[in-house]
Amino acid sequence: MGFDLGYLRELAEDASERPGWLGLSDYFRFRHHGLRREALDALDGFMAGAVTWPLAERVVLSVWIGEKRMAYRGQPEAVLPVPLFRLLVRPTLDEWAAAAPDEPWPLVWLARLSSGGATWHAPPQPFLREALDRDPLFAPARLDLVVAVLADIAFHQHELPHAYLGEATQDLATLDEARRLLVGLDDDAVADLAPRIAWARSEALAWLEGAA
Repeated sequence: MGFDLGYLRELAEDASERPGWLGLSDYFRFRHHGLRREALDALDGFMAGAVTWPLAERVVLSVWIGEKRMAYRGQPEAVLPVPLFRLLVRPTLDEWAAAAPDEPWPLVWLARLSSGGATWHAPPQPFLREALDRDPLFAPARLDLVVAVLADIAFHQHELPHAYLGEATQDLATLDEARRLLVGLDDDAVADLAPRIAWARSEALAWLEGAA
């Protein structure tokens, strides 16, 4: 995946309208023009001040950049470069999670930004399960956990019918959990995910029947 230069220009314009975010706007503007070294210099200057911001201001920035990264279809580091994630976003989310022990959102964001590109590679499921420990009915965590479960099981099943890369019996239990997590989600999510759960169950059952 390459860079969507128009999207980077939009991010530069959006950031320029937010007080104190001019250096971040410069980063996106330079990336839009293909000037990577200048972009990283601008980012260094921005982060030198931003890491000292109050937690609430850093949370706003971290959620904004997380939303923009998730919406981006190019290389993730264009929107969330490694230094910004490691030095500002991840520490902010960790601090937020500790400062608000009943709030599930920081854990959802840690899960959402836990992989992709070169920023950080950690499985999302532990964060999402901790988020649901905080609020079992929290729909974003339920939805993200179902999607994460299906992604893992799709990998387990991708060499069928010749091999099953995992334990089919465990996957059936996990899929039962995923099916329960659909309760309370919006109709569109259920319509998308329920057939995928049913298909993965049928594949696991067929493998077990063939292995019997």
